[in-house]
Amino acid sequence: MDYWEKVAQRLSVPGLVLLTAGVALCFGAGKLCRLVGKEKGEKWVLPVKITGLALVIFAALILLDFIPGL
Repeated sequence: MDYWEKVAQRLSVPGLVLLTAGVALCFGAGKLCRLVGKEKGEKWVLPVKITGLALVIFAALILLDFIPGL
C-alpha cells in the first residue's frame, strides 16, 4: 500500500459529503438564492453562506476525528 491509499482509507464518507455540500453552499449561495427565492433572493445569501460555513467546520471536525465513529 502506498501513502495515498492509506490516506483514502482513513477519510470518512459523511465528512467528505458534508464538506462538499458546505463548499457548494458557500460558493453558490448567490445563484442558489436567486433560483429559489425570485423576489427575496438577495436577502438569503448571507444566511446560506453562514450555513455552508457551519457545514464545512462540522465536516472538518469529522475528518480530523474530533467526532469519532462517523
